[in-house]
Amino acid sequence: MPVEASSIVAQGDIYWVNLSPIVGSEQAGRRPCVVVSRRNVNQAGRTVVVVPLSTKIEKANSYRILLPASEITRDLSSQSTIENSVALCDHIREIDKSRLQSKMGKLSQNAVFAVQLGLANIFDIR
Repeated sequence: MPVEASSIVAQGDIYWVNLSPIVGSEQAGRRPCVVVSRRNVNQAGRTVVVVPLSTKIEKANSYRILLPASEITRDLSSQSTIENSVALCDHIREIDKSRLQSKMGKLSQNAVFAVQLGLANIFDIR
């Protein structure tokens, strides 16, 4: 069930997201994504900025951030299994909140900071 536009979505929250339709090499289908936009930005509008996650940990590098399962807290209502994951910072996207499905979990503050460093690398922010 999609998240309401008025719902509070926080930075570091992980949701199942339907990313289709896509074009070319974009991440497709239903996959977990971590919200990277700030809470006040998320509250102000109908969109959020997310980074898709992958369990293919061999993809990890300076902008594809390895997130150990120990840095992810599973949401109590989620049936999802928590696995080591990679935040694909080079696939960042803005999505409408209606694409957010069930909440899967939340990243630790250290993991959020690591993803922010991956984004800084992508955007050449020093």
